Amino acid sequence: MKINGLIVAAGLSSRMKDFKPLMKIDNKPLILNTINSLRQSNIEDITVVVGYRKDDLKDLLKNENVNIVFNENYKSTSMYDSFKLGLKEIYNKCDAVVFLPGDVGFTSKYTVDLLIKEIIKNEKKIIYPIYKNEIGHPPIISSKCFEYLLNYDGNEGLKGGMKHFYQESMKISTPDKFILFDMDYKEDFNKVKNSYENREYLSFEEALYLLNYFDVPTNVVRHSEMVEKIAVDLSEIINKYKKCIDVNLIKSAALLHDIKRLEKDHAKKGAKLLSDLGYKKISSFVKNHMELKAQMEDEINEASILYFADKLVIEDQFTSIEKRFEEKLKKYDLDDVIKKNIRKRYNTTLKIKSNIISIIGEVEYEKLEEKWRLNNDLSK
Repeated sequence: MKINGLIVAAGLSSRMKDFKPLMKIDNKPLILNTINSLRQSNIEDITVVVGYRKDDLKDLLKNENVNIVFNENYKSTSMYDSFKLGLKEIYNKCDAVVFLPGDVGFTSKYTVDLLIKEIIKNEKKIIYPIYKNEIGHPPIISSKCFEYLLNYDGNEGLKGGMKHFYQESMKISTPDKFILFDMDYKEDFNKVKNSYENREYLSFEEALYLLNYFDVPTNVVRHSEMVEKIAVDLSEIINKYKKCIDVNLIKSAALLHDIKRLEKDHAKKGAKLLSDLGYKKISSFVKNHMELKAQMEDEINEASILYFADKLVIEDQFTSIEKRFEEKLKKYDLDDVIKKNIRKRYNTTLKIKSNIISIIGEVEYEKLEEKWRLNNDLSK
């Protein structure tokens, strides 16, 4: 199935008192974020409808390999008119189109991939993403709708035209809150900018929502919560002596590190999922929480702290390094290859512990272990 992208960025942005497509979020003009929302899902044929400040946009997009359509009546026409101009350009060139307004530049690869997968699998004509039962962007629209939408008078805008296909449409849930983020006023822009640029600092509730969305079992959630407690305790005390850990980042990574625990190669698959959701930094830590690269063993950072904290927890209980690895060696006593890997992880864990103690001291570390043991007693 051939999927195209369509972005409308022709308006005046009059309520914003600025030109939205060129306003920067994550150090990039918003229109580039919007294009990337489609391109990250391998949508190569992207049409951008421009109007106001067309020359500025053309100059910015000259190396982006997109098709540009000009709405010369942008001052007197609606967004739906620009949408139709774009639709005419791609008519008979694709089987479906993913549509984004120019000010919605944050949709994750996970969401766009999900929409494409569903429209291929289903006979539905339009599929909408929803976050917590609220419809967001982008919809994916079958080419079977194009003729009607091109002939629709636009009286109720795009929603009115798409309403015609209500019985042949479906909604699909995504854990991607950014499908709801658009902006009309400067305060909206500032809120979105702050939220997107700090997107990897998930609250406990946001992390728990993700775990529930992906059906992570309760015992794995409890394990992750204990890993998070230990990782945060370590990070906070290390930072008193040597500021080197982003505590908010380690919270998110620890809570989500086992999001694919029930699957083979769960660290790799969990990292891929989190990357697709837009959490690139968290993804890199999760990818290494089972096996640190050699060059990481001597570093005290978010990756090594997550690795270490995970090795101190069996189910939802703190355990000593020795006990953790003794049990692993007993479990795989007849498999020399696995035992070799276990011993390697054991040595890596001891090395990280030694590096932590070199920063905070033996006494401080022993206080932490006593705190974690007490937590075990209180949880029983």
